Amino acid sequence: MDILDEFKFSFEGDVSDESWIKEYYSVDSSSHQIYPELVCFPKEEDDIKVSLSFAAKNGLSISCRGAGTSLLGQSLSNGIVLDFTKYMNKILELDLQSNTVSVQPGIVKGLLDKELRKHNKFLPPNPASSNYCTIGGMVSNNSSGPYGLGYGSILRYLQHVDFVYPNGENGFAENSVCDDRLKKILLPLFSIYDKIPPLYPNVSKNSCGYRLDSVFNPAFSPQNLFAASEGTLAIFNSLKLTIIDLPVFRSLFIVYFPNILKACIYSNKILSTRPVALELLDASVMDSSIKSATANHNGCLLFIEYFYQYRSQINSIFELLKNAIGSEGKVLEHAHDVDSINKLWSSRKNALNMAIRYTVGNRKPFTIFEDTAVSVSHLYEYVTYILTLYKEYNLSYVMYGHLGNGNLHTRPIVSDDGYSDNQLHSKQTMILDNITHLIFSKIREYKGTITAEHGDGISRTPYIKNVYNSFILSYFKYIKKSFDPLNILNPGKIIL
Repeated sequence: MDILDEFKFSFEGDVSDESWIKEYYSVDSSSHQIYPELVCFPKEEDDIKVSLSFAAKNGLSISCRGAGTSLLGQSLSNGIVLDFTKYMNKILELDLQSNTVSVQPGIVKGLLDKELRKHNKFLPPNPASSNYCTIGGMVSNNSSGPYGLGYGSILRYLQHVDFVYPNGENGFAENSVCDDRLKKILLPLFSIYDKIPPLYPNVSKNSCGYRLDSVFNPAFSPQNLFAASEGTLAIFNSLKLTIIDLPVFRSLFIVYFPNILKACIYSNKILSTRPVALELLDASVMDSSIKSATANHNGCLLFIEYFYQYRSQINSIFELLKNAIGSEGKVLEHAHDVDSINKLWSSRKNALNMAIRYTVGNRKPFTIFEDTAVSVSHLYEYVTYILTLYKEYNLSYVMYGHLGNGNLHTRPIVSDDGYSDNQLHSKQTMILDNITHLIFSKIREYKGTITAEHGDGISRTPYIKNVYNSFILSYFKYIKKSFDPLNILNPGKIIL
């Protein structure tokens, strides 16, 4: 029996080294491609431990994968890829008394949503990929989505994590308690916990680096360390999350502004009306169904949603919103029932697909700085700066995202008109390097983040040093080394 046969024999789930499987798992939703040695589908915790032992003995890395929706290569590995969606995809416990749900990492968010709705509950974070992304991936990226404005990222809902260390040991973390090894790892942070938050970005959404600032905020919450950790510290076996009641009433308004800068000017006034979502959709990423509702094919739309307890509140909310948008904004549509609201939201959720469509032929949208965030107080001047850069380089672009959090997804587009392949590559590289440097420098000036919700992955890990100083970066390295001294888990992400 050779080494691989021995591994397959001891692994309860499925193991494949077939070329077509490896081809499929060599890509995710990013522009990267890395071919794994093996693709495995674990059935249980013991399979995780078997794969970790095999990886350590044979000098292989391990990356965990859900739906492969990551935009920056988070789930790619040249070693072993563990796909949790085939078997470890179940709801383990739904406790309506304590308002919690325990799940395996491979459960799809959309399927969990469907089950929770039967009990009038929901888990607020809802990225555009929620119909197929997994809870394990959402925790690993600290996902949020449109309702991040009113309800925060998934970090806020993470109660308990059962995990496996790279050496096969079991670990756990929950509010105020954790296993002895984790407590020992975190011990050096206890004496400096008050120094950490001021050194983090001044934003309402952040998935850059390890979220050390959340481990002691407001109390000892060791489970929060695993949100945004991108599978670099341990492998999830199960996760317990807080769930909440569905809103009694909802209202969604679509507001037209003649341009993005006008929308930025009015963002603070709109935020004063306390929406749970404030989303931006530029004309470049509007689908035909929503574009037809605008006065012309330019300008931008804001998707503004409210949750409330009493039907009579709708009139006062509408009046507040009309006052907030002034004469510059125009309410194009509004909806107050679930079906109509979901239909309107589908256009916003389609923005990423519309952006991807710009990658046609040799037109390439750059994605390295598509997930920055700044304080809303800096939003107007920040967007002005980005648009000035695009104009300077004569670039078309797409722009959409979470205006209420200062988190905009923007991508400049370079075409190959009149260039050879080598010239095009050289031109793209120069533009990408220049704009990335300028935008990330501006982000540092505003104390923003280069990664609000999509993670660091392969693409942005080299730029984490633009967000944090050497003091915080030294603790990132310490945390990684303490968990994973052999650098088995997802190397090249967060820590180089």
